[in-house]
Amino acid sequence: MSLTTRLVLTVALTAVFSVSLTGYLSYRAAGERVPRAFGVMAGPRGQGAGAAGAGEERSAMAAASHALLAELQRATVQAVAIALLLAVVVGGGVAFGTTRPMARLADVTRRYGAGERGVRAPTSGPSEIADLGRVFNDTADRLQAEEDQRQRFTTDVAHELRTPLTVLKSELEAIQDGLMEADPGTVAQLLQQVDLLARLVRDLRLLTLAEAGELTLHRERVDLAAVVGGAARGFGSRAGEAGVRIAVETQPVSAVVDGDRLHQVVNALLDNALHHAPRSSEIRVTLTQRGSQAVIEVLDEGEGIPPEHLSHVFRRLYRTDDARVREAGGSGLGLAIVAAIVTLHDGTVEAANRPTGGARFTVRLPLAHA
Repeated sequence: MSLTTRLVLTVALTAVFSVSLTGYLSYRAAGERVPRAFGVMAGPRGQGAGAAGAGEERSAMAAASHALLAELQRATVQAVAIALLLAVVVGGGVAFGTTRPMARLADVTRRYGAGERGVRAPTSGPSEIADLGRVFNDTADRLQAEEDQRQRFTTDVAHELRTPLTVLKSELEAIQDGLMEADPGTVAQLLQQVDLLARLVRDLRLLTLAEAGELTLHRERVDLAAVVGGAARGFGSRAGEAGVRIAVETQPVSAVVDGDRLHQVVNALLDNALHHAPRSSEIRVTLTQRGSQAVIEVLDEGEGIPPEHLSHVFRRLYRTDDARVREAGGSGLGLAIVAAIVTLHDGTVEAANRPTGGARFTVRLPLAHA
């Protein structure tokens, strides 16, 4: 039995029961009171003309009361019939108005399940059905955004893999055809492309695990100043070759974190800063405690980040300067990995431009775990 039929029957039966009960109670009350109102009651039996006249009067009043009760009974039956008709009409209208949006929502759901990803549910009708339609539309929009992101990611990965594979293929074919010799320099170039592929695959796996929440964090109490200082010292030689100075300013701050993953975060931020820092400039790394948060900042004196790129720098495989980062051997996943690891630590990371020039990356980690 359909929901519409059930609603109509429910309304109709309720109306009939209510009117019938009201009519029955009214008829019973009238059956007791109407004869009294007409003076129909048993009296002492008399003889003669007076008694005969009184008897005739009582008979007339009794007939009138019976006629009134019969009329009341007919009116009750008519009221039941009218109530039933109105209940069917009104109940049908209400049922149709209630079930029609549900039927449309069910149709939209079937079409969406069949592959029509662009279909959306109507948001009209009763408030509950409209809310359900809005929830469906919000869910469909989020799924569509995730699908678009997956498609972009697949395209980006294919593009990133294509470049080193093309270089490897062309140089190996040249060696095969005798156009190049497999000297140490050529082999070193081939190994560089292999290293780039290996780094890209490794970073992709790490990022996928982190974003899926499957990257295990080994939390322990860590001296954050030691982590930041150690990462900065590890970049000392590279910074010296690039003519860049790294300045470290830290406060004694400790927290329960994964020290190795946090070291990886600082490494990625320093690597990004070093790619954009000009010669004779300074990269400054600071660690402070602000309230219940540990704040790590990496500041460079480079060209900064174009405003239209600020909201995208933590996206996977996103580059503001594709050629420059590719020449340096970057996978384009460093900042995305930073965001994923910081998020696993219940922290935040943001990028901004310094008023004096250059970029500022700020990592905030809660100290609540301590």
